[in-house]
Parts: sequence; structure tokens; C-alpha cells
Amino acid sequence: MTDTAERAIREAEEWLVSAKGKLEAAESGHSAANVCCALAVHAIIRANDALSLKFLLIKATRHDDAPMMFSKLLQQNKLGSENLRFLRLLHKAMADKSGADYGKKAFGYEDAKKYVDEAEEFVVFAKGQV
Repeated sequence: MTDTAERAIREAEEWLVSAKGKLEAAESGHSAANVCCALAVHAIIRANDALSLKFLLIKATRHDDAPMMFSKLLQQNKLGSENLRFLRLLHKAMADKSGADYGKKAFGYEDAKKYVDEAEEFVVFAKGQV
């Protein structure tokens, strides 16, 4: 099955729905907060894939390359410079991904809430571009 910008944004929305669903449980424990953060990070990754597929016709083949793809979009003026904040989000998300996915870092409720809020902002932005 060929990946498309539309498919990637739908999946980003699904990851985000899952992250939001886990947020309440994140108040009661670090394991749920880690899962919530991981889900939000995956929403961010797929939203970035949607943008890359839309404007560059390719996506990152490694999660760590996601910020580079977004940076290319900024450099090519496909996205406004006011969206530089999303590049910082991508760098942070990629740095935290393994910690969230594999329990190498303990996230709390506030971390999870912030990731969900930032992921939602990025997914809404990406959807508006696709």
C-alpha cells in the first residue's frame, strides 16, 4: 500500500485520539504517562510524514530524520518561518521517543499533557496544509 499525505494525516489523527484517551490515566501513574507521550510523539511523526509527502513526495525513513524533513520544508519556503516552533517540537519529540517507547525516561502527567497539546497543534497545522 502506498503511503500518501492524506493517509498519514488520518493516522496522525488516530494516534492523537489514542493519546488523548490515555491522558486521563496518565494522572495516576508514570507508565500511563509514558504511553501517552509515546502516542503523542507518533502523532507528531505521522503529521510530519503528511507534510513531507505533500510537499517533497517522500518521507523520512528513520524517525530521527523527521526534523530534517521539516527543516527542508522551511528552507524551501513550503511553510512559513513562523512554523519554526514545530521544528523545535520535532527535535524534542525525537529525543524523547525512545525514552517514551521503551521506558528509558519517566514522564509525568504534566509532560503527557504538554505532548498531547503540542501534538494536537501540530496535527491541526499539518491537516490544514494537506
